[in-house]
Amino acid sequence: MSPIIAQPGLPAHVRPDEAARKRAARLASATAAQSEKALAYLSMIDPLMFEIAMDAGAAAAGAGAGQDEGPEDPEPVPVCRSCGRQVAIFPDHGLQWQHFHGDEATTATQEIYDPGHPAEVTWLLPDEGPEDL
Repeated sequence: MSPIIAQPGLPAHVRPDEAARKRAARLASATAAQSEKALAYLSMIDPLMFEIAMDAGAAAAGAGAGQDEGPEDPEPVPVCRSCGRQVAIFPDHGLQWQHFHGDEATTATQEIYDPGHPAEVTWLLPDEGPEDL
């Protein structure tokens, strides 16, 4: 008699497409704040996966662009609701929003500063100004 008793078991992933649908539904129902926190967490625990996800998201957003669709929609930029100045998250300085001077599109050309109040983030389109808050 064999000392090993084989028992039937379920495979590791019973329905992998069902799990993917559940993740997609969870992502679709997430608020902007939840998505932002999830990406910030992902950037801390696995920076490579964060970069892969961001690249995939950028590629998906750019897919089909320039195929008789007209100009792309402008992307909103984060600003402080209190003062209208630029704000961003600098992972090397924590995960809170911080005021900064400089170009928001170029790395290492920003100067973080303290205006005397915490950043209250809102988003503006490039053609909108602080007076539109």
